Amino acid sequence: MDIHFKYLFIPLVVILGWLYLAPNSYSEFYKYVDQQGRVFYVDDLSKVPEAYQDQVQVYREKYDNLSEQDKSQALQKEREQIQRQEQEKLLRLNQQLQEVQAAEEEEKRRKAESAKQKLMETMQTSVIVDGNRVLVPVTLANNGVELVVNLLLDTGASQIVLHRDVADRLNIVTLKKGLAQTAGGQNIQVESGRVNYFKVGPFNMEKAAVLIIVHEGPATSYSGQLGMNFLKNVQYTIDYQNQVIRWQPPGVKHSEE
Repeated sequence: MDIHFKYLFIPLVVILGWLYLAPNSYSEFYKYVDQQGRVFYVDDLSKVPEAYQDQVQVYREKYDNLSEQDKSQALQKEREQIQRQEQEKLLRLNQQLQEVQAAEEEEKRRKAESAKQKLMETMQTSVIVDGNRVLVPVTLANNGVELVVNLLLDTGASQIVLHRDVADRLNIVTLKKGLAQTAGGQNIQVESGRVNYFKVGPFNMEKAAVLIIVHEGPATSYSGQLGMNFLKNVQYTIDYQNQVIRWQPPGVKHSEE
């Protein structure tokens, strides 16, 4: 008796297992998205246009144990829910994309503003306005020595003029000596030389020619004149109220033979 019960128990388990799985056996439906972004669900793979066959997503139906009417309603409700979820997902993705684009645009704007600000700072030089005199800070370098001094902006000077003490500190080699006439008609002794480079604001002159004079008389707040061998190469305006020179056009490297 025990033997017969054992053999009968095995098919019974199989039958019970089949009965348990049967209500959960699924049929399938299919999802695809057309070129306009519209989402479609169909219950037959043949209803999917050939152009979208490669992107079909398969879903298993869970309601085969229901009546056809209840199943149809349940499937419709589920498809609508899935469609809403897909639409919400698409909206979230679009929102994230818009946020990324907005962040990129803001970063571009910030960088452009920063570059503009840096250019404006480069294109203007703070000066000292002393009555009718404009004293311009310049950088001179020669033989490994670099100095920053103030020069008097002087359109009447044909060249950059340096006082002897500055020339000595820069170790400028005298190329030749001669006489020069001042604005008052007085002849003075001058020496000519060159510096490795001469920088004002955004402009840099390499091997700039300079005249060297011995300054006589009361001490001055400047160390020479900023002359026309530099000024002729640049355009500028002087803002006397804010005590700045605004340079035009953008920085160009000048070289003087």
